[in-house]
Amino acid sequence: MSDTTPGGAGSPQRSTLRTFDMILFSVTAMLLLSQLTLTASIGPSAVVWTLLVITLFFLPYGLMTSELGSTYPDAGGIYAWVVRAFGNRWGSRVSWWYWLNVGLWVPSAYLLFSGALSEIFFGGKLAFGWQVAIAVVLIWVNWWVNVVRLETGAWVSTVGAVITVGTILVLGIAGAFFAHAHGAANTFSLSSVSPHWSTLAIALPVVIYNFLGFELMSSASKDMENPERDVPRATITAGLMIGVFYLVATVGILLVKPLDGLSTTTGLVDALRTALGESVVADVAVTALGIGALYCFFACLIPWTLGSNRSAQEASLEGDLPRIFARTHPTRNTPTGAATLCALVGTLITVGFGLLSWSTGGSIDDLFWNLFAFSSIVFLLPYIVMAAAFWTLRRTDADRRRPYRVPGGPVTAFVVAGLQIVLLAAAVVFFVYDPTAGWDWGTAAPILVGLAATVVLQEVFVARSSTWKVLRAQEREAAELADESRTGVHQVHIHPEALAQVELDARTPHDLSTLDHQTTARQE
Repeated sequence: MSDTTPGGAGSPQRSTLRTFDMILFSVTAMLLLSQLTLTASIGPSAVVWTLLVITLFFLPYGLMTSELGSTYPDAGGIYAWVVRAFGNRWGSRVSWWYWLNVGLWVPSAYLLFSGALSEIFFGGKLAFGWQVAIAVVLIWVNWWVNVVRLETGAWVSTVGAVITVGTILVLGIAGAFFAHAHGAANTFSLSSVSPHWSTLAIALPVVIYNFLGFELMSSASKDMENPERDVPRATITAGLMIGVFYLVATVGILLVKPLDGLSTTTGLVDALRTALGESVVADVAVTALGIGALYCFFACLIPWTLGSNRSAQEASLEGDLPRIFARTHPTRNTPTGAATLCALVGTLITVGFGLLSWSTGGSIDDLFWNLFAFSSIVFLLPYIVMAAAFWTLRRTDADRRRPYRVPGGPVTAFVVAGLQIVLLAAAVVFFVYDPTAGWDWGTAAPILVGLAATVVLQEVFVARSSTWKVLRAQEREAAELADESRTGVHQVHIHPEALAQVELDARTPHDLSTLDHQTTARQE
């Protein structure tokens, strides 16, 4: 494999990212208010589960992504690493998973929005149908933002991060004062905080989900002054900060809300209202924090959908996804095809799952969990392949210089990769199956049907990708010829032999040192 030197002679001067910048980026991207009640729903044992996941999952995962990101600083992140290890067919699968995961995650987050809205302004009495309708409306507002290319600026994420951290600190401090004055709503004892088999099925997938996304920072290592030092330092620091913030919020919620009365959609506002008490000032504070949470639910999705839709557009232009994903707005150059499909998928899934939940007497919490579990399974799949890619690249590209390397030799690398695969695979299973309770087919069946459809579609795309790559190459040649006829400037043409090579490349790993895909949904 050949290398290119980022920022070499003739390259534009890049700004150097400091360790602090990367820590702030990771905390902003991965610390989500939407995850707080899910983590608290584990119960007091969430404290020890979080510490166990940090030790057994996050530290090995952080070290692994640090090595991959500093060794292969490709813009495509996981997509680029997977294609290096396994070729474009697996790259096509990863592109599809990342885009679809966002399309499924958007409606679940907007159901949280509608639940919080109901609790703040309607006393929690907004009808099931209206909450589903609000989520659908927000899906299309999100689509509008993607299509018109609304420039939000870095301040949007910064404001969201400030509100998120502020809300967490209020939960922790107010929860402590409430427990001191009234007693804790749940018992925190050695027995209750110890990890139990009965909580494994919810604890493992939810807590692992909280710590995924550090490859985003690692793939920006080419812009760092000293990746060997800064990538692992920033990864570990940001991970520990995220873990602490989630623990503060979890304990704060559980100090004021009994576990059996905790709602995953309205629990955040419920906990704030209980912790702050009943007074005019408290009501104003709860309303302000609640509105801030609504802002965070919406604002955090905008860059993710913009990124995933742009990634799908780029993947389509390369032949990894169908042509419709590559459609752009005629004047704004925004990914209208991917954005429209994302909104349609979100709408159909929300309405379909909503009708099924309503017809079987389910609640908005049940609907939220179904959509969240479905999107999370799709989200976890690329990380399983990434762990396998790490081990494969250690063997097949052993001579490449690695600015940072996971300590230990091949055995350690194998253990790190294997541990990630086992834990991630278990998390995928536990999203649909609780070994202590058996199958809940009312919850599992829709998710399994959706996953089956996902796999069928992805394999159709994989089977067609080599043909699409040839067609995209022919289209680029035709565009170059048309441009040549207009300008008289000679273009380099793609010959039939090169087109045949495109199809061959679609089946084999190749160098990606100049890959420009933006394929990670949580990357933008």
